[in-house]
Amino acid sequence: MEHIAKFTSRLSGIQSLRGLALLCVLFVHLYETERKYTLGPRLLDNWAHTFMVGVDLFLVISGLVLTLLAFGHFNDRDYLRRYAYARVTRVYPIYLLYTLAVVPVYLMMPGMVNASEGGQVNLLRSLLMLPDVNLPLIPVAWTLHHEAYFYIVFGLMLMLPQRALPKAMLCWLMVSLVLIAMGSQIPRPEQGGFEKVLFNPINLEFLLGMALALVIGRGYHKHGASAIALGVAWLLIAQVWFYSTHGVHWISDPWRIPALGLPAALITYGFVVLELGQGKVIARWAISLGDAAYSIYLTHLLTMALIGKIWQRVGIEGWPAHLLFLVVTAGISLAVGVMAYRLIERPTIQWFRRLEQTRRVPSVKQAT
Repeated sequence: MEHIAKFTSRLSGIQSLRGLALLCVLFVHLYETERKYTLGPRLLDNWAHTFMVGVDLFLVISGLVLTLLAFGHFNDRDYLRRYAYARVTRVYPIYLLYTLAVVPVYLMMPGMVNASEGGQVNLLRSLLMLPDVNLPLIPVAWTLHHEAYFYIVFGLMLMLPQRALPKAMLCWLMVSLVLIAMGSQIPRPEQGGFEKVLFNPINLEFLLGMALALVIGRGYHKHGASAIALGVAWLLIAQVWFYSTHGVHWISDPWRIPALGLPAALITYGFVVLELGQGKVIARWAISLGDAAYSIYLTHLLTMALIGKIWQRVGIEGWPAHLLFLVVTAGISLAVGVMAYRLIERPTIQWFRRLEQTRRVPSVKQAT
């Protein structure tokens, strides 16, 4: 595995795909918001749950990107330290700032937060970004628990020589399958917070991303467009099949990997190799959304809920009103998230990077 290429430059295709994945997540929540806060026949229906694949795209991308960046740095203590610092400072401080901003809303209007679970929130666990039996204060942050789990496992893999990576991935796959089998014997409502993370099949999607990195890192950059077409077709066929056999559009955990994870992996592969092999970047307009995806992801639910509350008081029926509501809600949610990215997330990340650089300079001088 030593001949695998290093990847140091940013891939625009990945950022555009992040932007599209974000729009998929927003679309699902637009459906939920319309259903909750508007009157009369809805424009969106249960088929909107097809776009829940946005979450799966995010997880596959995480596995892919971290592995690509790590090639050439395995068994490197300095890289492991920088990796740990980057993961913690990239995710937790911004999450904590946004969570603290939601706390006053929760205390004054509990029904605005986590209404799907009766507003039940463990504030301490939410602030510490620890899994709980209920969703966190920012409900979509449940995916961050899986991201954190992956960061820890991948950090352990970084301690090994690069040639041992496939074996390490196989070991994690076997452990994950055992955990999933254990989880299938315990009803989800009876599982604890950490059990819900460890037992969830969705963790396998990080491994899918890592597997893609191995393929791409070896220089296989072919059939990108075919992979995207196959992934989209697979996704749609899986949705039709699941609805015809189960009567619902919401893909349950046992079927998530074959119905959503594998199509997400094919689409991700296609986006990356089209850029690496042909210099093509699909949906360049979505790159800026990809840059701000984390802030938009964490802020959009509260923004939608606030707009929904206001719209509920207006009480306008009919499809033109619903269309206006959806467009306005989506536009404001995106705008608020982009603003949060520019005013909060980006400056925070830059501050932590400068802090690391100032700490590294003295250590380099001491070494010389």
